[in-house]
Amino acid sequence: MRLAAIAIVVVGAAGIAIYDQYDKGANYQRVDARISGVSDQCYLEKVERNVITKTTWTSDLTRCEVAELLRKEHPKWQGYDLKHKIEVRVVFVSPVDGATHQSSLQMSYFPNGKPLRAGDIFPVLASKTKADKTRSI
Repeated sequence: MRLAAIAIVVVGAAGIAIYDQYDKGANYQRVDARISGVSDQCYLEKVERNVITKTTWTSDLTRCEVAELLRKEHPKWQGYDLKHKIEVRVVFVSPVDGATHQSSLQMSYFPNGKPLRAGDIFPVLASKTKADKTRSI
């Protein structure tokens, strides 16, 4: 019985991954977008796992330098993990109408570990049917 439940979960997860790849290929086209702005904020997070329950504590969003300093110096926040909340605003030419559109993407880390800056070229997936819809690659 346990093996059957695990198999169902594995098959379900594989199905979702396969559909996601199909959706990206069938409904989106890769385009180069220009970054118009980047907002990088951080928060501190601590997860405590018990036998049955899981409890997560988080701080408010703040500048990353402040969060890092709190994590190192303040006794309350020692042992917490530093997490990023990054919003990248991009301008791109839509394959739907050939016009310029704006969109934003949410990330929890910078691609390739390198910070993004306004003016950089950033590849995104633009929807083939909705002019202002994008996805990360």
